[in-house]
Amino acid sequence: GANFGMMIISQASSIAQTMVNLSVSSATIVVSLIALSNSIGRASAGFISDKIGRINTLTIMLIVALGAMGLLFFCQEQNIIRFYISIVLIGLCFGSFMGVYPGFTADQFGSRNNSVNYGIMFIGFAIAGLTGPNIVAGIYSATNSYQPAFLVGGFLAISGLVLSVIYRLIVRNRKKEAVSLESK
Repeated sequence: GANFGMMIISQASSIAQTMVNLSVSSATIVVSLIALSNSIGRASAGFISDKIGRINTLTIMLIVALGAMGLLFFCQEQNIIRFYISIVLIGLCFGSFMGVYPGFTADQFGSRNNSVNYGIMFIGFAIAGLTGPNIVAGIYSATNSYQPAFLVGGFLAISGLVLSVIYRLIVRNRKKEAVSLESK
């Protein structure tokens, strides 16, 4: 989630100028819009994850992000509304990951050392800060198009969905083992 978020956030202005032919000043609005939706995503996802669970919230956001990457992939100059919708959705999703992971970390490892544990978890976001922008810039440099980068972002979202399924299976198996041990 962090990788495809950083791919788009880091290049939002250039993507807007190139894909939908926005002026530089209009592209700055795109950057502001993605920042605003990022902030809204952080606050709302934290609240939502308290209600429906962390992994459920993350899974929903990965599905939304996959759809947003698809919208971006098929976006052309005449699709300015589709472009803005996809940018807002990506900002919301990226913010959601940032809003859910502190609670998710505490749920997994306990709250006693959450600041250290979350610091370790946050390394993933730091790595994404390096790799995401380089992925999209490298793809654009090689192909003179952002569309292949959106496919990579979609693949990353699918990878996250697969990992969420694996996580659910692990948790389910742990619960079965715990019940089995308690009944003995």
